Amino acid sequence: MAVDDETEDETLTLLQGEGGPPHPVEPVTLLAYGDLPDQVVEIHEPPTGAASDGAASEGAAPDGAAHTAVRTLVVVHGGYFRPGVDRTHAGPMARALVAAGWRVALAEYRRVPGDPEATTADLAALDALLRGDGHDVAAWIGHSAGGTLVLWRALTPTLPPVPVVALAPVADLDAAVDDRLGTDAVRDWIGATPAQAPDRYARLDPLRLRDTMPPQRTNDAAAQSITIVHGDADVTVPLRQSAGWERSVLSGADHFDVIDPRSPHWPSVLAAITRRAAPRRP
Repeated sequence: MAVDDETEDETLTLLQGEGGPPHPVEPVTLLAYGDLPDQVVEIHEPPTGAASDGAASEGAAPDGAAHTAVRTLVVVHGGYFRPGVDRTHAGPMARALVAAGWRVALAEYRRVPGDPEATTADLAALDALLRGDGHDVAAWIGHSAGGTLVLWRALTPTLPPVPVVALAPVADLDAAVDDRLGTDAVRDWIGATPAQAPDRYARLDPLRLRDTMPPQRTNDAAAQSITIVHGDADVTVPLRQSAGWERSVLSGADHFDVIDPRSPHWPSVLAAITRRAAPRRP
């Protein structure tokens, strides 16, 4: 079936409708990692006794206790860095991951045109909060623009190493600007073109970060604990965006199939997440 912008927009609307209250049935806690409205994270706890593949669970940890019984997946939503698209549409995905036995930290973050450092500072602060609270973070999962951000997270040497899964990521910011993806979304977020602000792109572009790593570190995606999953029917972020990366291509999958638990492609996505976020062995 042919996929177009209208089809993907309809799916986004459905996911947004299903992502908000009163749908969540698992325990959900909203935590602040800063003073601003978008500096929050939803902690979705699996039911007592649930377990992910290989992660023996003893239920949710009590308040103040280390979160070691169940490992945590950090989910970073997409939306082309636009302020008008928040985490709501990632709610169904978060609940599906909880149903698979994971604890999920569904992140919100600032999306300020011309101030990408606000976004990355928020994610670094969130990382510090989760680690300080004792979460055993198994992986960061990002979709679309969130895929860009989890790749940035994995490839930024000043942050602790962590596995990531990037779903339909904007993985080449130069090409995204050239192609005017998302109606100039990347240029608007960064506040300039690559020619105008090369230093910003050097700090933010996953492809540049990977290709300028020190020689003692390999550029191989698997060795960097990076998994990329992309559908070949994606209209919003075309498959060519991840062409320079090792990746799994889902035949017939569009932009939202990779985060929609109702999609026939969801089992493949869940399997990829489970492989990358494999629990630590004793």
